[in-house]
Amino acid sequence: MKENRAIDPTATDEDLMLGICGGDRASFRELYDRHRSLVYTVALRVCGQECNAETVTVTVFWEIWKKPTSWNPERGPIRTYLLLLARSRARDLLRSEARHSVENRGLAEELTHHRTQLQETVDPALKLQNSQRARQLRAVAQELPADIREVLDLAFFGGLTHLGIAEELGVPLGTVKSRIRRGLSQMRERLTALSEDWLTH
Repeated sequence: MKENRAIDPTATDEDLMLGICGGDRASFRELYDRHRSLVYTVALRVCGQECNAETVTVTVFWEIWKKPTSWNPERGPIRTYLLLLARSRARDLLRSEARHSVENRGLAEELTHHRTQLQETVDPALKLQNSQRARQLRAVAQELPADIREVLDLAFFGGLTHLGIAEELGVPLGTVKSRIRRGLSQMRERLTALSEDWLTH
């Protein structure tokens, strides 16, 4: 890794990419300063949310740092490449969020339904069955990291919206969404592994 150094203000983007290929942090920092606003603006236009646009911006420049040779100068200037990369990664993020939303909606609905059943059922046998399921659910939840358990509790049992949770905990909205998504996915994996049939009912 090359030591930080002053960058010639007349250096072109192509010069900076050559420096980045050689592991020069100063060249990377200069390229980032020049084009981060452009990448962020494009990402925000595609994603529609600031937290997602920030994620895309970090992803794009991380990719530039890790794989600078992915840019082919014969296909256009680095600015054009950054534009295309920002659009592509923003769309990737939207598709990923949509997929996770579909996968997790079923578990979220099941958790809500299960909670309602526990509150409304009067059949002693059903109460016993639901009690067993509740213990299983609590046991699985206890295996999750504390920060993920916290947002799930606030979302499903505290009745807070994602924005409300972010304000309650003082963390970014994107962090709340990410923790809920990871928590639901991890719970689904653990519950499925227990070979119980209640998730399908």
